[in-house]
Amino acid sequence: LLRQFGQLHKDKKHISVGFFGYPNVGKSSVINTLRAKKVSKASPLSGETKVWQYVTLFRNVYLIDCPGTVYGNVKDSDQETVLKGVARIENLDEPQGYIPFLLEKIKTHYVERTYGIVGWTSAEDFLE
Repeated sequence: LLRQFGQLHKDKKHISVGFFGYPNVGKSSVINTLRAKKVSKASPLSGETKVWQYVTLFRNVYLIDCPGTVYGNVKDSDQETVLKGVARIENLDEPQGYIPFLLEKIKTHYVERTYGIVGWTSAEDFLE
């Protein structure tokens, strides 16, 4: 599709396609797949891409790997900001303090099915 788009717009100097979105959704991985080699560093942790990276796909078609972006709200609580992926977990003083809020937001059967953790009654019980 991008190759055809580039052919249709040969008169343009170049075409840039930006990958923009939330942290850790696979923007860098998609670019690596399109290039069929590792050209953008991908990581399971958010915040790996720090600045825009321009990658040549074809002679006049460029891909732009952008850092993850989260739109905050002044009304967001500290917990909501952490769950949106704005803060890295390893930088939090007490990450376990966010577990009760997380457990309120997710459906119990998803945790049970995904992680095999069943029958907890509180956040403290869940952590044990």
